[in-house]
Amino acid sequence: MTASTSSTPEPAPRPARSGAYPDGRTTPLADAVLAVARRDIATFHALPLSHGRSIRDSHMRETYEALFGAAQLAADVSYSGTMLDSFFRPRGPLREAQRLAARSFGADATFFLSAGTSTANRVALTALTQPGSRVLADRSCHQSVHFALNSLGVSVSYAPMQNCCDQCPRTYADLPRLLEMFRAAAVEGRPYDTVVLSAVSYDGVRYDLPTVLAELASVHPGVSVLVDEAWGAAHRFHPRLRPLTALHAVETLRAGDPRFDMNVAVTHSAHKSMSALRQGSYLHLIGDGEARERTAQALFQHHTTSPSWPVLASLDLARLQAETEGEMLLGRSLGLARTLRVELATDPRLSAYRPLGPDGHLTDAEQLVSDDPTRVLVDISALGITAADFRRMLFDEYALYVARESGDAVLFHIHIGVDEATLLRLLDALRTIQRTYRSASAALAAGTSEHFIIAYPPGIPITVPGEKLCERTLSQIDSLRSSGCEIYTLRNPTASAGDPAARGAATGGVPLTADLAVPLTAELTAELTAGLGGLTAERLAATAAAVSAAATTAATVTAAANATAAVAAGATTSG
Repeated sequence: MTASTSSTPEPAPRPARSGAYPDGRTTPLADAVLAVARRDIATFHALPLSHGRSIRDSHMRETYEALFGAAQLAADVSYSGTMLDSFFRPRGPLREAQRLAARSFGADATFFLSAGTSTANRVALTALTQPGSRVLADRSCHQSVHFALNSLGVSVSYAPMQNCCDQCPRTYADLPRLLEMFRAAAVEGRPYDTVVLSAVSYDGVRYDLPTVLAELASVHPGVSVLVDEAWGAAHRFHPRLRPLTALHAVETLRAGDPRFDMNVAVTHSAHKSMSALRQGSYLHLIGDGEARERTAQALFQHHTTSPSWPVLASLDLARLQAETEGEMLLGRSLGLARTLRVELATDPRLSAYRPLGPDGHLTDAEQLVSDDPTRVLVDISALGITAADFRRMLFDEYALYVARESGDAVLFHIHIGVDEATLLRLLDALRTIQRTYRSASAALAAGTSEHFIIAYPPGIPITVPGEKLCERTLSQIDSLRSSGCEIYTLRNPTASAGDPAARGAATGGVPLTADLAVPLTAELTAELTAGLGGLTAERLAATAAAVSAAATTAATVTAAANATAAVAAGATTSG
């Protein structure tokens, strides 16, 4: 057998049967859902779409199956009680799966939710508070926390937020001030009953939970704490990330003081960092039997009575993958994040991008915060385009999605689904975008244009090489860009004729045609000029992929092939 040349890692060997994993570990809930999905069960209850029964003779069937797949349709079932398990009072495979998850994460009890972590936060706060109780909340918490507190009849005080620094747009809780407010309330004889923390933020800020929780416990041992770690579920499974997690902090506190009896709830949005389906969420609990019963009652009160069994099963599978492969996958993520920062800092072709952190901003230990090393926040202001336009360009032209923008910065989350090939796609896209936009910014800064600067539409040059740039010109460019025009730059071809690097920048700066989304690099141009004698279909695909992530689509590869054929025909004729 010929060895694979793909950059995508080979999949791990599959178990011979469901639940047959190398060291005897099991996924009881996933196995149970798979077992009923494989049976041809006809239901007289609900969910007519289950097993695809309601669309078997429908003209919509092909679209349904293309979107969801036959396996998903079979697994989406509506069984409860002894037929599969009770969601609210589990006694079978769901109960066992939750027990295994609690053991893996270090909790006294774990609840699976298929309605997202917004619901998990509401359930936790309902269980941890009572009407009239005093709550000290991190102002940077997710909206679900604010909405829940507003409806629970509690008295809420908010700890203020603070900015990272002038160069970094992130905000987070002023934890020293939060602890000061907590101590002052205890001294006054009116201690807070509950504290809410958002410990792993969207923007990649992590709290020093061992220090914070230890201080809370020492001041008021009876306090209850909700820690929203929505973005950090996977952190438990790598030794570099584990020490700052809430459940590990509680384990450490318990080991030092067996009398530790604080009720702590931790919410994890599993789908954000683990291999779980969207809206899969864990609610972990540290506490006595009464706390567990209150949480079970709150779950019944707030969770949908129609849970998604595929989502719940994915939580079971994600837990086992994290146990067995989490350290390796997170190690890769940490390495790739480091590679991205190094490339941005050292590659001249990426000089328009400035990484923010993790080693230069959140370094004051007294602030009790640090960077999440799996996140790379990048300032793109030197490109001369907005972060919103940059995100849209990555999505539309390179099939790369970035969710977060903050001022002139965008946030790349290097999660366990990002591999080496994906990072290379991103870096190639960033280089191509810089070739297009950085030259315009450099020309504007110089005061004299060495480029053609062209707005499309209409395609008429704003400046030609040698023209002076005045405030009116700059205002015109800003106005055109704001109106939706794309701004292209092209070096004077004559002046750059002897400079291969400049030729590459020029040909990369302006698309060849409106239909061809792959800019011609110097390397590809050299192959075309040479007559393309050795350019096979495989070489074409590899070259196109190296130029742009957009080239991975069949349409773009076809367009590149057509353009190549046309240029090759011209080269042959002229030769």
